[in-house]
Formats: sequence, C-alpha cells, structure tokens
Amino acid sequence: FRSFPYMMTKVENYEGQQIPELVASLRSSFARGKTKSKEWRVQHLKAFLRMMTEGRPLLCEAMKKDLGKSTFEGFIMECNLVELEINHMLSSLSSWMRPERKSTNLLNIPGWSYLYPEPYGVALIMGAWNYPTMLTLLPLVGCIAAGNCAVLKAPSPKYTPNCSQVIKTLMDKYMDHEYFGVVTGERDAIAAVLDERYDVIFFTGSASLGKIVAAAAAKHLTPTVLELGGQNPTLVDRTADLDLAAKRILWGAMMNCGQTCLRPEYILVHEAVADMFVAKVRERIRDFYTEEPQKTEWFGRVPNVDILRRLGGLLEAAQPHIVHGGQVDEKELYIAPTVLDFKDIATYTETAVAKDEVFGPILSVVRCPSMSDAMQYINRREKPLALYVFTGDKKLQKQILAETSSGAVGINECVMHAANPSLPFGGVGLSGMGAYHGRFSFDAFTHYKAVLHKPNQVVTDAWIRYPPYTPLKQKLLQLIQAPWLSWLTAIPILTLIGAGVAVVAVACSTDLGRSCIRTALLGLANQFN
Repeated sequence: FRSFPYMMTKVENYEGQQIPELVASLRSSFARGKTKSKEWRVQHLKAFLRMMTEGRPLLCEAMKKDLGKSTFEGFIMECNLVELEINHMLSSLSSWMRPERKSTNLLNIPGWSYLYPEPYGVALIMGAWNYPTMLTLLPLVGCIAAGNCAVLKAPSPKYTPNCSQVIKTLMDKYMDHEYFGVVTGERDAIAAVLDERYDVIFFTGSASLGKIVAAAAAKHLTPTVLELGGQNPTLVDRTADLDLAAKRILWGAMMNCGQTCLRPEYILVHEAVADMFVAKVRERIRDFYTEEPQKTEWFGRVPNVDILRRLGGLLEAAQPHIVHGGQVDEKELYIAPTVLDFKDIATYTETAVAKDEVFGPILSVVRCPSMSDAMQYINRREKPLALYVFTGDKKLQKQILAETSSGAVGINECVMHAANPSLPFGGVGLSGMGAYHGRFSFDAFTHYKAVLHKPNQVVTDAWIRYPPYTPLKQKLLQLIQAPWLSWLTAIPILTLIGAGVAVVAVACSTDLGRSCIRTALLGLANQFN
C-alpha cells in the first residue's frame, strides 16, 4: 500500500534534461573523482543539514497538508531523524573512511591486509509517501557520506503533492545540480528512472513494487537495498505488564494514522489476559486522542479518497469484530482509531485484514491459548519487518529470538529500535533486503575493496609458493596452512617478526644457543629429506 500510483502523467525532467541525460551527467561528475574526498562529503553534508534546518517549516507545513501530521510530529518523526543522521555522519566520517585493517594469514606474511571503502558511483534513491521527508532524504545522507552522486525519485504527487514539490524545491536550492538530481512524477516516472543503469539502487515501498525494482536492477546486476514492509506481529504474554504493553502498542499502531511499515499490525494476546488488554487499549485511545480523535491535532489523516475507501471496505467486512472506533469521514479523509477483537486465530485468518498489510489505523487483537500457538502462526506467514513481544518470561524472550525470523525484534517495546543509529533497519525475505541507519547507511552505499599489500622486495618473496613443488615445499606449505596454526594470524606481523628476531638474537649470543639452533636446523633438514 506504499506503492506508487498507476496513473500515467508526464515525467517532470530535471533542469530541462531527459532522465538518460541526467544520469549520464551525474556519471560524468562522479568520474572526475571529487566525491571521493572527505572535503567534498563534509561540504555537501553541511549543505544538506542547512537545507533541513532552514527548510524545516516548509517540510512540516507540506506534511501537515498532505497527511494531517502535526508540525511537532512532522519535525520529531521525520526532519529531526534526518538531521540526527547527518550529524552522526559528520562526527564519524573520518573513521569510517579509513581503510580497515584485517589480519594476514601465515601464507601471506610479510604483508598487510585491509578493506578499502569506495563509493559505488551513481545511486538511485526512491522514496515513499507515508513518511515523505524521512524515507526520501534519510538514505541520501548515507549516500553522500559514502561519496556517491544520486538521482532522487520524490514520493508520488498523487499521495503527497506538497511534500514532493517542497523536496524538489529545496534540493534544487541547496544541493549541487552537478551531483544530485530530483525526479518527480508517477508510474511513468518510475519506469523512466528504472530504465537507466545505476551503481546501486535504494528503494522504499511495497513488496510488489520492490519486485519490479529488483527485476530492473537484475538486468545490470545492480546491488539493491529494498526496504519493504509486511504484517508485523506482536505477542502479549500473560506475564506482560498490560499497562505498558497497551500504551506502547497503541502508540506504535496509530502513529502517522497507522501508515507506518513498522507498526504492530496484529496482536496475539494470551486469552487469559485478553479482556483486560483490550480494555486498556481502549482506555489509552481516549488518553492519547481524547473522546473525539477527529478533533485532536495528534491524529493524522490518510492522503486520498482511494486509500480511505479501501480502509473503509476493510472495516465494513470486519464490522462484527469492531470493539472501538470504526467511524469514517470521507470529506476529512478521516478513519477513527479502531480496535478489532477476534476470538481466535482461525477467525482472524478468514478476514480481509489478515490477508495483506492494512496500512491504516486499524489494530487487530487476536486471542490465543498459548504463545506456542502464536509462534506457530507467525512462522507459517511471511517473515515480517519487525516482531514485538511483551513478556516478563525470559525463557519466552529467548525462544522468540531463536525460533522466529524477522528483520528486527522488540522485547517489551515496539518501533523504537528504528531510532537507534547503532542498530540496522531492514527486513528479511518479503519484508526486504539490506539495511541502513547510522554506519549501516554508510555501508549500504559503499563497496569494500579487499587489499593485500606486500613489500616491493624480492627477499620477502616466499620461494615455497612456486613450482616445482618438491617434498620439502609440500611439507612446508602443509605446515603453514595447518588449522592449528591459524591462531597466529591474530598476532600483528611486526610483533611476530620482532619476537622471532629477538629469540634468535638472544640464542645466538651464547654458545649453547648457537648449538641448539644448529641442531634444530639439521634436524629439520633431515626430517624433510
């Protein structure tokens, strides 16, 4: 439901150029090599930060117009996260750009091994409408920090016309056209940008469109990061703190009017505490959004009538299960925060809300006789972007981690892992591939080149590596490659050589030492002969 629309419109060109010419221009700019320097990256990250701070009022106003998002939520849930990511990159860039030393095995001594980070080249970044600022601009931070040029596909104007236009206006004003271009438009714009060849593609959206992006990338074997979605399950055990669970789950499920890829989609609650949990969720709705959620500034809207009618159809089909909310106002694009109560998993599975990602303010509570039944149900479905569990049982916590698969897990928490730049954000299976945020954003747009560096001196060349392989050479090579000697690779080469030289020097300083060395060498020669 985050996929781009299907209405055909004219592609808006970048600065009057056609998209192929835009990509060719960016590729030419990258080839000049300026983007690889730290100075270039810092300069453009600072320009980006200036764009975010000075453009914040315009972005927040656009999000309010398109999604009914309050100015504060527009800042704290979108703009602020982009600004924090930029500052994180600026403070860490020097260390991330340095080659990363790796151990060198005995066969390659003397030598030095390291990973050399280099930018991919020209990236395509495709944003999404539900968080139009964050999901479009946050990946660009890592892209710039890694030293790439970028084509930015703004969110569809059918869903967020104001945000799409503001992003393009700000990018044109603050970011250098030589290295960055913005494309707006709908389905034909997507087709046009995907028809070009890139060095890396970063896409956020639905699994259905993600497959199209992956197929386009496969034509050129282009690496991709796909941030998709799915139906995120939440388990509430009988040992859970129900007040805490209700509060955090409801907040995650209803933020941004339920249009969040990480939201708790359906709640598998132990039947022993289900009644109390539902009551507490309903109570929290009133606490968060008052008795009249339609009038509070803290509850948003859906972007258009098509989405509202789709959600309204889901509510109509689930009418017998509605225990809170369910109101729809087409004029205001308003769907009330709604709670559905299902007596068991079988009943839930038969309804339309269980078939695909709801992507709206509808929370399904499903009663379960045990957490084992809940996990079996989760494992029969596609792997989710996130899985949440509320429980005081440490054994169950470990069981969830060991016996389920998901992009992320929140224990007694939901959604908030995405706010930690030290954790990767990404899915698995149909919920996505690859990850970003913090260092992982830098890595997503970086190729790590393996480097083995050896001295330019013939005396350091290992004669045993070359044919003919005499019995002596064979035995030496087998000894060097023996698994039990692999621990030596953890010792820095200079330390190893220095220790060997020191031992020989000390030994040679005495008659006894010299005699022992001669005996050892003669014994070794006799063994190999």
